[in-house]
Amino acid sequence: MIPSMFSLRIVLTATLISVSLSFSIGQTVRIADNNFNAPTGPNIFPTLQEAVDAADPGDIIYVQPSPTQYGNLTTDKPLIIKGIGFNLDKDIPHQSSVSGITLTNNVDNTANASGTEIEGLTTTNLVLGLSTTTTYSLDNVVIKNSLITSGLSARVTVNNLLINDCQTGFLQFNQPVLNSEIRNNLLGGSGIFLFGTSNSLIVTNNIIYASISKSSEGDNVIIQHNNFIGSRPSTNAFGNLIDAIVANNIFYGRTPSRSASGGSTSASFQRNIFTNNLSFETGNDELPPAGGGVGNSGDGNIVGSSPMFTNVPIINTWSADYNFTLQAGSPVFNAASDGSDIGITGGPYSWTESNFSLNTTSIPTIQTF
Repeated sequence: MIPSMFSLRIVLTATLISVSLSFSIGQTVRIADNNFNAPTGPNIFPTLQEAVDAADPGDIIYVQPSPTQYGNLTTDKPLIIKGIGFNLDKDIPHQSSVSGITLTNNVDNTANASGTEIEGLTTTNLVLGLSTTTTYSLDNVVIKNSLITSGLSARVTVNNLLINDCQTGFLQFNQPVLNSEIRNNLLGGSGIFLFGTSNSLIVTNNIIYASISKSSEGDNVIIQHNNFIGSRPSTNAFGNLIDAIVANNIFYGRTPSRSASGGSTSASFQRNIFTNNLSFETGNDELPPAGGGVGNSGDGNIVGSSPMFTNVPIINTWSADYNFTLQAGSPVFNAASDGSDIGITGGPYSWTESNFSLNTTSIPTIQTF
């Protein structure tokens, strides 16, 4: 057991690493380490699943970086699972890589993985809830600073979900997603799909090389302060979109409607409010979008004007060399409905770096040896 306010200091000849770790009384720290020279001892396991199986609800599991993938992980209890991150600034940057992650319920449905926090892992797929006839929801799940190379699928209702500082191919919610935030992510692949109701969902301050699709009516969904990037004029920012607030976004080569030409059928693209967005070289820059959509409205939009990024080409692929900072004279400065910048440099979670840049997690890490 680790007492509260446990403190660790590591001193090397030319390097000083100071790490302060705080734990609640009652939590146990367990370590998954599949490296060939891994230490042995209590609470150290050669596989991640063994560490998860041995853990009690609320325990912390550190997944040591390794050149070997850890395999699949399934948990039906709340755990804090931390890896090293995926955008690393260190020598020999091994990741904490897992084949797939599933958060589910136990056999008799008396408990589930609500309250789980996942940080700093690399995985192919992340599944929230297995497809069963049992009804339950996953609440208070946090996913941060993780790379999901394929995507995330939510097969049960999720409530109070937070996804931030992640890079992922798609986010698909087959059931309701409630009181949740998707923020400060790099979203690519096929985008975000909202097939269930989406009450009090905020999609904010993301770089999006994909589209967002929302099929249900009357929900409270806010899409704000995002940079939608795409290859002109063949890409669109939305699939079906009904009853959404679209505010303070930059559409840069990605058409702000359901189709790349700007047209939208009335049944699938209606009653959306477009406020204080900017469009540039999208194939159809009109805001609110043109086409057959019914009841789309809005004002304060800037049409056909460059945001004046420092270095972002209008293409479908992202690169670490791109620079989203704004040049002097950009029309997006202080032009949002909240008085901040339009796009990712404004809003509640503004980007301060020039590009998508993440930190390692709280695992003690030797940067240079």
